[in-house]
Amino acid sequence: MERLRFATVGSVDDGKSTLIGRLLYDSKSIFEDQLEHIENVSKRRGTDYVDLSLLTDGLRAEREQGITIDVAYRYFATPKRSFIIADCPGHIQYTRNMITGASNVDLAIVLVDARTGIVEQTRRHSLLASLLGVPHLVICVNKMDLVEWSPDVFNRIRDEFEEFASRLSLRDVTFLPISALQGDNVVSRSPNLTWFEGPTLLHHLENVYTASDDNRVDARFPVQYVIRPQRAEHHDYRGYAGRVAGGVFRVGGGGLHQFFRAMDFARRGSRSGQSGASPRRLRKTAASVQPMAARQARSSQLRTTPALCSAGRTIT
Repeated sequence: MERLRFATVGSVDDGKSTLIGRLLYDSKSIFEDQLEHIENVSKRRGTDYVDLSLLTDGLRAEREQGITIDVAYRYFATPKRSFIIADCPGHIQYTRNMITGASNVDLAIVLVDARTGIVEQTRRHSLLASLLGVPHLVICVNKMDLVEWSPDVFNRIRDEFEEFASRLSLRDVTFLPISALQGDNVVSRSPNLTWFEGPTLLHHLENVYTASDDNRVDARFPVQYVIRPQRAEHHDYRGYAGRVAGGVFRVGGGGLHQFFRAMDFARRGSRSGQSGASPRRLRKTAASVQPMAARQARSSQLRTTPALCSAGRTIT
């Protein structure tokens, strides 16, 4: 089943955790004991509704203060797709946690309060999503029930964000009016938003096209760990582990071999004091990985899986 990773971002109190709770609740992805627990907590707090944001705010400080501090991950699935959700904090002092949560997603949902519109943190998170290369953005104008479902408010926020987004590197931006608290246009269409002809949020998440997002042309393999067995029989062994960030690598294709040869050349050059192993030359060699002939691709230190390794796969 195809998987979609997405994050909820935006300013504080714009409804990020409530939206995730609504998605989980309306898609029937909550266990009965979980629902019973948040119902009891909501009653103890004196609220006249079930606070679905409690499904993601798991830290005691988060529940006491009613805010999100750390990134919370949740999982659910529909017949079309499985999803990994990253609920990111909205406070400016936790911006680095937002970057962590949004650094590896296919789509970001930017929550906007319909009453306040685009604020500083909305722009900051949208800019960071652009810098992180998030390919798809969904601008959810939330709390439409508090502005009487006004299409004028939605259109004004959309025009304002489009003007701001014209200065960013955003490839795909979608605008949706919703009410996360009441569930309007989240999973099911709302009778209060008859003027909106677009899809619901869940329908968009299930059908957004992501097949072309991976870079299968430029070979990129960030090394995350160097494996050294520390044994006499493998005294000079160096294994490199990481995740393929771009391109397609095949056994015998030579792309990884040339990269690892450059790494080994730099290591040996630094030991012998040769000037040929400069960082600039290494970067140039690693960034211009090209297929090599099979006779050049033999290396006892290279281990790959029998199948091809494409972007997003972890190999050693």
